Amino acid sequence: MTRKFIAMVPARAGSQGLRDKNIRPLAGKPLMAHSIRPALECGMIEQTFINSDSDTYLEIGKAAGALAYRRPDDLGQSDTTMQAVVAEFIETRRREGDEFDAVLVLYPTYPFRTPELLEDLLRYYLDNPDCHSVIGLKQPDTHPFLCAKRETDGSIKTFVEYDGNKYYRRQDYPECFELTSWAMVISADHVDMLNAHMMSPQTVGYAVPDTVRIVDIDTEIDFYFAEFLMEKNYL
Repeated sequence: MTRKFIAMVPARAGSQGLRDKNIRPLAGKPLMAHSIRPALECGMIEQTFINSDSDTYLEIGKAAGALAYRRPDDLGQSDTTMQAVVAEFIETRRREGDEFDAVLVLYPTYPFRTPELLEDLLRYYLDNPDCHSVIGLKQPDTHPFLCAKRETDGSIKTFVEYDGNKYYRRQDYPECFELTSWAMVISADHVDMLNAHMMSPQTVGYAVPDTVRIVDIDTEIDFYFAEFLMEKNYL
């Protein structure tokens, strides 16, 4: 059975960290355009939307080739969950006659994706027909064994209980992954079963290839790093 996919780039205007980061130029293009472009070039995606509470953002998204979707103002708050944004988007698009099976959610703060990577992600979703969502997994920057809790008296305790004598060498640590919003596919029929992290017991993980540069832009330094990678062609 053929599945129909649409892509949605969620871009809230009121960033509390880096002001207007979603439209800030990166290599001459608004940051959000770097997420719109690969979706438009992916043959498995029928339509690509920019979802925003800002008319300015919507116009910039349209100039990059996306269809504009104006979310309600009450879904543009700093504490608004992505689950609420995606659920409202799916409900409204279906009510207005759009037919689709799943939504590829492309956070605009991850500029380094290709159409081929998106196709691989969508095929992984198709290989798991009973899943409610697909969430990205990457190698963690810090293994949980190296994380600790600090008590009020200054003493520390490992965040995860383990045998420190058995697992002394990093090479012996058990494999684990870190969740990443670089990749996210949501079943339109099951969005209401997901929690705020877009997960349910029937969520599956997509291991983002190690060769992919996963850069999540949230600070000035993140922007400089992304620009450096593009200038040096380290992608």
